[in-house]
Amino acid sequence: MPVPPGDKETTVDRDGGGAVTLLAGRYRLLDQLGQGGMGTVWRAMDELLRQEVAIKEVKLPPDLDQAARTELADRTLREARAAAALRDHPSIVTVHDVVLDDGRPWIVMELVRGRALDRVVRDEGPLPPGRVAGIGLRMIEALSAAHASGILHRDVKPANVMLTDDGRVLLTDFGIATIAGDVALTQTGLLSGSPGYIAPERLRGEPDGPPADLWSLGATLFTAVEGAPPFSRHNEAAVLAAVLMQEPAPFRLAGPLGPVLAAILEKDPARRCTPEQATGWLTAIAQGTDPPAHLGATGARGTHPPGASGTHPPIGPSGPAGTHPPAGPGGSAVTHPPIGPGGHATGPPFGQGQTMPGRRRRRRTKVLLGATLALVLTAAAAVVVVPQVFPNAIRLIGYALAPRTTYTPSPRPSATRTTPAPALIGEFEACDLLTNAQVRSLFGHSVKRQWVVESSCTWRGGSFQVLTLMAYRAPSASLADMMHKQTVKMMQDEPKRTPGTKVRQGPSVGDGGFSHTGPMPFSWQGSQIYSTKVAFTQANVSVTITVQGGKRGYAAADKAAELVSAALGKRGQGKGTG
Repeated sequence: MPVPPGDKETTVDRDGGGAVTLLAGRYRLLDQLGQGGMGTVWRAMDELLRQEVAIKEVKLPPDLDQAARTELADRTLREARAAAALRDHPSIVTVHDVVLDDGRPWIVMELVRGRALDRVVRDEGPLPPGRVAGIGLRMIEALSAAHASGILHRDVKPANVMLTDDGRVLLTDFGIATIAGDVALTQTGLLSGSPGYIAPERLRGEPDGPPADLWSLGATLFTAVEGAPPFSRHNEAAVLAAVLMQEPAPFRLAGPLGPVLAAILEKDPARRCTPEQATGWLTAIAQGTDPPAHLGATGARGTHPPGASGTHPPIGPSGPAGTHPPAGPGGSAVTHPPIGPGGHATGPPFGQGQTMPGRRRRRRTKVLLGATLALVLTAAAAVVVVPQVFPNAIRLIGYALAPRTTYTPSPRPSATRTTPAPALIGEFEACDLLTNAQVRSLFGHSVKRQWVVESSCTWRGGSFQVLTLMAYRAPSASLADMMHKQTVKMMQDEPKRTPGTKVRQGPSVGDGGFSHTGPMPFSWQGSQIYSTKVAFTQANVSVTITVQGGKRGYAAADKAAELVSAALGKRGQGKGTG
């Protein structure tokens, strides 16, 4: 079939040499529509059906060996094909096909005419609450359909919400979504999308589920109505720390959306509002009626503006930006800067004299030792999470922090060091601390190892068995202990998030051993899945081991901890104690 008049075919270089203009003998590439960290999107012509399509070229990291490339490509195919089951949903971009060329997956999707939500906000400024509520409703419908099929999106953000020229709202990029229960941060071990849209539990490396996608949607809607992300900072490490430890920027334009977004952005997934609750509130706001009675004017940051009811602009990109309500009685609308690293708003702290809708008032910690301690705690939070997605950041934060700060141990349970400080442990990779044979002995059958980042490694077996090892090497034992105490604090709250979870001191490896075991908040193919996590420190290394599978208990995780401790002990011999 000839190229349509006015179009010119495009040639794309293959990784292994040569070029491609026609995929699978059917899809002819025409021009590039967009490019991001995970791949490139092309406009193409389906020569069999004679219609235009969009094709996403999924980029594989260049340093992967052939086995890893094959595994990653196979996984992408499985996930994209699973997402194709959602093709009939009106708020999800349709996946038509998945093809392989030169070992790389290409995802063939519906070609959508419109603009991404982030572009709309850049072009028009903050959107009216009613319009944003309508967008939120469509997105909850799309995510609920995906979750019902066992698919987690894991990359909900303004760039992946499309407002079409004909007024539809579509969720895009399901081709790189992950099946429920996958503990890896992203498909490739790299950070997918903007850090400020990743739920706190995902950043902590905890098993996640549908509530994490809802949190990401809340951050997306916040950006749409306020004109800036809720956790915008000057660098990515600071964004990650803010997501974990700080409250979103104050609401100034959200009006009736404020209480809803506050409930969605709750950091604890067990206290986060449900999709059903959010749907009821968003429906009322989109229709210009009052939200349910328990969402009063003091429900969260910001109050219902005068004249909040009425007709709201249409959702689609052609709708006017409209006027925005004041932040509260006597308040005035504030213009936000465009979306960007420095675009966060400043204002009074969140939560003063206010409560979450239908939730308990969150306990506020006192300001201890002023700004210095606040800086230490924020940096500690960053150290806990940053190595998973920015392997070099721990060195930057650690060396800047360790020489000039002190840490007061938490009164919460944690074993105390009873032996002299061991030698510092030098550089290593987490995958070097356990062998495939050792993990195979724990699972009882063959396993596959997946390198994630320098400090994280995952082994997968049958029957949904997964072992994830995270080992962070700090510049000093005191900093590793600080990281560990932050992890233990999060683990102690696990019974609140997941009923049926048990916590304990131990195992007796390293220092400060702490662990919990319990059911995961979802099943897999009708079988209950359990998760056990063990955390400890050894010298200047903070370790967490998570084991998932069909059996409950500490045995496998404890044995893995012993093996990792032994491996670290060998690496610490003969080193200086600095």
